[in-house]
Amino acid sequence: MSTPAQQPEGSSQAPVAPRTGEPMPPKEPFAYVSQERGLLTLKIREPALMFVFFLALTVLGVIFFLQVKKGADEGAAGAMGVAYLILGIFGVLGVVGMVIAAARWRWKREYVRVMGRSPWA
Repeated sequence: MSTPAQQPEGSSQAPVAPRTGEPMPPKEPFAYVSQERGLLTLKIREPALMFVFFLALTVLGVIFFLQVKKGADEGAAGAMGVAYLILGIFGVLGVVGMVIAAARWRWKREYVRVMGRSPWA
């Protein structure tokens, strides 16, 4: 059983499949996002759209936080705890989603450079 040849340090060429001689596509980070099945799978494949979606989720969380904080400033008991909970949930989901989208965006650029086509073409 043979293993693929290691690329020299600093080489910009993509690894080549040992039997076919075709370039091997880079491994997709967070590949579960592109799968057609799964409980928590988003159907947003394009990293730019994914980034915008999670940015909007974060902005929505900040807006909800400010609305609940306004109620707390008017004397609503316990509202600040709820405001921080809303900000935490929306903020964490939004930031994690934007990090995933940025990693997938870098991967997609590399994929197009190596393979010459979009991963979903």
